[in-house]
Amino acid sequence: MTQTIAGPETQVDSELGLPVSWYFDPEILEIERRELFAAGPTYAAHICRVQRDGDYAVLGGQQAGRLLVRHEGRPQLLSNTCRHRQAEMLTGTGWMKNIVCPIHNWAYDLNGRLLAAPHFAEYPCLDLERTDLTEWNGLWFTGPRDVRRQLSPLDGWTELSTTDYVLERIDEEEHDLNWKAFLEVYLEDYHIGVVHPGFRAMVDPTDLRAALQAVGGERFFCEQMNVRWPLPPAATPKFAEYLKVLNDVLDGRRPPFAAIWLCLFPGQLVEWYPFTMVVTTYTLLSPTRTRLRSEYYFDRRIAETRRDYVEIGLAVLDEVTGEDHMAAQTLQNGRNALWQRGENAQGPYQMPMEQGLRRFHDCLREIVQNA
Repeated sequence: MTQTIAGPETQVDSELGLPVSWYFDPEILEIERRELFAAGPTYAAHICRVQRDGDYAVLGGQQAGRLLVRHEGRPQLLSNTCRHRQAEMLTGTGWMKNIVCPIHNWAYDLNGRLLAAPHFAEYPCLDLERTDLTEWNGLWFTGPRDVRRQLSPLDGWTELSTTDYVLERIDEEEHDLNWKAFLEVYLEDYHIGVVHPGFRAMVDPTDLRAALQAVGGERFFCEQMNVRWPLPPAATPKFAEYLKVLNDVLDGRRPPFAAIWLCLFPGQLVEWYPFTMVVTTYTLLSPTRTRLRSEYYFDRRIAETRRDYVEIGLAVLDEVTGEDHMAAQTLQNGRNALWQRGENAQGPYQMPMEQGLRRFHDCLREIVQNA
């Protein structure tokens, strides 16, 4: 089920947000883990991570413990745990002919088939677990849900192609937050004018009231923010420098967009900015503890010729991410105070600025009710 989201004529919706208990209840977390995260689609890696047959990359986030391996022209996921005594076999990235355990020299081919088990008269039938991947716009996904079908309403969005991007940086950190808190900040535009003094100068103010392009499905939401033009002075030094370098890169032309934000409700965010993409995944540790993994990609030509753009681009992304973390922590703190007192509070949605947030909440309500 897919539809274009409500237009600017909508003002305030009377439906309320999620109960406070849903941010602390272990039973709710287990339902989310089982019915949402395990159902996928689950991000694995970008196509640039393994370019040649034999290339591998050890993954993290929701794919922790797995290897991305290119074999016979196609990437696939293999378990990175030896079937003998469960040793971790590879680290980092590199190239290999076969996968060899560093403890007892058990060896596997690039399809995960056991090739050698030294001193065993007969080889045990213990191959590595292998998982097929599905590509969407240069991103590889796993899971029972077909990512191409789920995101088919975005097929006409040519701005989302990332096939010629390269990895610049990976961040992984943990926060004392329920996983939904940061996702909720990402899914609404209501906070931008208050929380993001640097970024808000770049965004068309009309879009803050109602994104001109917004599409939602059963388990995703995507919106595009257009550029305010001509650009006014930025309110933070980092954004002022970023806009200066961006203007030079584009030779004074208007950027095609300020941002495109895609949220896959199983805890995955994909952000596009001019010549830049960020993929963030969330791993559930407890109702109030979440691990975040963010991968930063840049257009290959820009990464090779304009290192000044890459450096200032990362700096402004760090600035915005820090502001979002602050907002998410503030939400968590307020809900925790209510939870400790045994109280509940559920406010209304500001429509259309919280249209993505409402769609996310509706998805969660249906999942919990049907669990």
